Amino acid sequence: MKYTKAFVIVALAAVAVAGTFLFLRPAEPPPAPSDWIVQAAAALNRASMPGNPHGGAGMGAGDPSSAQQLVLEGQRLRVQRRFAEAQAVYEQAVRADPMNADAWADLADSAASAAGNDLSKGREAIAHALAIDPRHLKALWLRASLELQEQRYTTAAATWRELHALVPPNSSDARVIAANIVEADALAKSALVADGRGS
Repeated sequence: MKYTKAFVIVALAAVAVAGTFLFLRPAEPPPAPSDWIVQAAAALNRASMPGNPHGGAGMGAGDPSSAQQLVLEGQRLRVQRRFAEAQAVYEQAVRADPMNADAWADLADSAASAAGNDLSKGREAIAHALAIDPRHLKALWLRASLELQEQRYTTAAATWRELHALVPPNSSDARVIAANIVEADALAKSALVADGRGS
């Protein structure tokens, strides 16, 4: 319907503006490292998301337009910090469009947030997103963060390097990722020393 399509276009524009604001405003001290990682990954994904408007009112499986409407609803719930509800909506989105890498990454993000930033809760969704798009920025960010959470520091450093190669050089994201690489490398070295395999 004409008015429904217009509403969806306006909502998409609002999301894009909000994403731009989050990227341009000065960084604020995060309440916890894991929370900051999830927020930064969400901002990175919004900035890289195509700005194509989507419409349609179908709600069945295999309906990409339905999935985009559900993604918008999930984003609204995430802004309100209603993470468990957002997770449920993103689960509907990936059923509607199983090839939507953005929806899988957002599902992983929401599942982790709903579980107190336990990224293991989004493990399968992260894998789905990367199976669809191996260069998906948010999914790579979440995978590296999960690897850090699980103390797989060498693997995490490799994922951060993979992500670093995909973002614009000298950007704020590149600087943050470079710092994460240094941290992961240092943690990997410390783990080797603790195990008696380093010096």
